[in-house]
This record gives sequence, C-alpha cells and structure tokens, in this order.
Amino acid sequence: MRVRLILSLLIAVALLCTVAAAAATAPPVDTVRILFQPFAFSGPLFIAEKEGYFERQRIKVTWVPLNAVDQAIPILAQGQLEVSYGLAPAFFNAVARGEPLRFVADRGHIGGRGSLAGFFVRKDLAGVVKSVADLKGRKVGLPGNFGNLAHYMLVKALAGAGLSFNQVSAVFMPPTAVLAALESGAVEAALLSNPLHTLALERGIGVQIVDVADLIPGEHTALLIYGRNLLVDNRPLGVRAMVAYLQGVRRYSEGPTARNVAIIAEYIKTEPEIIRKGGWLPIHPDGYIDVNRARRYQDWLFEVELISVRSPISALLDPYFVEQARVILGIPSR
Repeated sequence: MRVRLILSLLIAVALLCTVAAAAATAPPVDTVRILFQPFAFSGPLFIAEKEGYFERQRIKVTWVPLNAVDQAIPILAQGQLEVSYGLAPAFFNAVARGEPLRFVADRGHIGGRGSLAGFFVRKDLAGVVKSVADLKGRKVGLPGNFGNLAHYMLVKALAGAGLSFNQVSAVFMPPTAVLAALESGAVEAALLSNPLHTLALERGIGVQIVDVADLIPGEHTALLIYGRNLLVDNRPLGVRAMVAYLQGVRRYSEGPTARNVAIIAEYIKTEPEIIRKGGWLPIHPDGYIDVNRARRYQDWLFEVELISVRSPISALLDPYFVEQARVILGIPSR
C-alpha cells in the first residue's frame, strides 16, 4: 500500500513538472490593440476575435475606442496602437512626413446598391428635392470630417449633377449624429450609411435620392492600416494578425448568416434585424487593394489642398503581410 502511494505521488509530481515545462516553453501571447468603432463594417475583426481566429494566432485583442479615424493616426505612429483603418488626410500627411504607417489590406469597398450608403432627404422634402441637382443651396449632413470619404462621395455626386461642393452647405458631424440631424431638421439632406439608412426608411425619416454605388462603384471605403509596432518592430506578429483578419473576412463574406449577424450585433449593440436588413459591405477575401483607386483618392486630397505631397504608392502600401497570409491560408495570388 505504501509503495503504491509513493508511486502515485511520483507520477503526480512528474505530471506537474511536465505541465510546468510545457507552460514554460509555450509561445507567448501577444496583445494587439485595434481601433474600435461601433459599425458593422468592422465585422471581420469582430468575427475574428469571437470565433477564436486571433486566439489561434496567439493574439489577445484590446479594443481602443476613438470617435474619428484621424485620432488613430498619431497613436499608430507613436506605437500606442497596432491596427487602424479608414481613408483620411491625416494618414497621407503622416506618411509624407516619414511616419511608419501603411495600408495593408482591404477593409471594405462599394458593391451593389444597398451595400453601403445613400444620400437621403427629409421625407417632407421628398416632393421638392428629387435628385442631387436639387440639393443646391441646401444643408447636407456628412459623417466625419472635411476630406474624408463622405466628403469625396458628395463631391462626386454633385459633379455628376453639374454642381460644385461650394454650392451646398455641408455640415460635418459625428457619424452617430447624422440621422438625428436629419430627423430634427438641422439638415435637409444627409449621407446615411448602413444601418442608418435602414432606420431612416423604417421610421419614415427620409427618402433616398441616390445610392453611392451609382457614384463610385468598387471604390474602397476603408483600408486596414498597420502602425509602427507591426510594420517595423514585429513583422511576424503583423503576419499572424493578418492571417486572423483574413479568416474573419472569409467568414464575413458568407453574408448575413445568423451567426455573423449575432456577432456584429453583440459588438455594436444594435438589433440583429437592423444589421441583417442594412446591406452587407463587400470586402475582398484575399485582402486585395486596388492601387489605382488609392492613388486617385490621394490625388483628390491633393487637389482640395488637404495634403501637400503626393507620396508614391510604394510608400502608402505594404503588401508583405497579405502575401504571407495568403500563403499560410492557401489563398491564390492575383
């Protein structure tokens, strides 16, 4: 009996030592800080965390909430944030100054009608403002800041109607405030993105006069951005993060399945039905970035004097991370 007890103790000690040794040699878990904004367009990132894709890459996600993409640029450059997204003048200006920031993957582009956003007018003006041409002299609410994608979309819409930007009164505001501004009468028209345009229709707040898919089809709405820590200090971690992201994109690309909708609804605190009805922004499953579109957007920023330097495209993009992730995931190259 005593011999059995001693043997049991020895086996237990051996098991504990094995477990301790395994824990000591296990690869470390790295923290990756990612910009958080409560919009469905970040679905692949939410899905990647919820479904354990980041965890499988030994990554713990820390979400960093910010009101505007511009606020993320200096934080990225300082190494206090690893991943952001968007298309903003601040990014191009930072790159021109030599800051280590790069676009690394698609994070959304305009697909068919209903996939992203549209210009709406208040319902009581629907009989008067029937097209973009009728916006002349009227207040138009835009989410974000001067020089962002919403501004670009309005310029494109107005140009198609023979109008210039200074022929309307653009009012820039936080994205979450645009629908309320239209409903209250603070603006007469507004650019509403998913799921706000669904709410506008269901609540009878506004009527759509044009879908952005008719203005700039295929245009990138946002690009994933890496900062100093992943671009310079730890590129292997950048590859692991990209693997998890592309796995999230592939799951997201299955469309508004019950699981995808539930995950996004949990993260952005929105009713699942609103997300399901609100359109589904396409994202290239292989992370593809249309170089010409990125260049054209930079050219426009230069024309409106929001940037003073047009950087070569090689200074804006770093395809390494997507290329490596494609190999790991078995995604064919274009």
